[in-house]
Amino acid sequence: MSDFANIFLALIFEAAPFLLAGVLVSVLAGPLVERLLASAALRNPVVAVTAGASAGLVLPMCDCGNRPLAHRLALAGRRHFALAFLVAAPVINPIVLVTTWLAFRDPGLVILRIGLTVLAAIAVAAVVSRLRGEIALPLETAAAHSHGSGPRDWAPRILEEFFELFQYLAIGAALAAAIQVFADQEEFLAANGVFLSIAAMMFLAFLLSICSSVDAFVVAGLGGAIGLGPALGFLVFGPLVNLKSVPMYLRLFSGPAVILLVLICAQVAFAGAAIAELRAW
Repeated sequence: MSDFANIFLALIFEAAPFLLAGVLVSVLAGPLVERLLASAALRNPVVAVTAGASAGLVLPMCDCGNRPLAHRLALAGRRHFALAFLVAAPVINPIVLVTTWLAFRDPGLVILRIGLTVLAAIAVAAVVSRLRGEIALPLETAAAHSHGSGPRDWAPRILEEFFELFQYLAIGAALAAAIQVFADQEEFLAANGVFLSIAAMMFLAFLLSICSSVDAFVVAGLGGAIGLGPALGFLVFGPLVNLKSVPMYLRLFSGPAVILLVLICAQVAFAGAAIAELRAW
């Protein structure tokens, strides 16, 4: 149990500051971002998706931090931008790009990681935004503060939204910690065959739920144990869909939206990694 507690606390301490930062940005800067998007008139879906996929370069957030802002923008009707930002920002930001380069020193892998993530963001935004129902679920705090959005309301909104989302983060962290303690990770590394190896590494990334800021160092530490395709599958799929993220997705977004997001990200990551491994790119 001591190993479980250590890993659980490490995941919480790793993710909680990014979650808090995301809530701060959502509450404090969210209205400004909404006004900027409105003034930019991003009514064209192509422009909105392009802007959303690249917004992480100026709003660098970890995979836990960008969800509150993406959720707020989706509630405000900026579906295309919000969905592209939700998927792309965990990878398309300066911190992750630099750490990926430092871990591998391989410009090809960095470019492939960027390209597949952007492709997943475009696909998710194009498909999920077409759902007829609301894709973003209102938080309980929204109704309580619907009539106030000034500085006096910031502190209670930040605290309530953070602690509401924190419980879902804790659930995901507990699941990830249990997997890391009780599952045999060597089985994933020992998978034979290109396609099975990629699928195994994607599933391992889902289970381990490692922050996108450091996941490249974890994969690089495996040395030659895995090829380009499995490494790419881990690096593309893990930041987008993992045991930490899914509970939060389900709290912030509708079930059909989450299912489509997971399926699309899995398909793009697997297909892209397989093509890269087979050197067809």
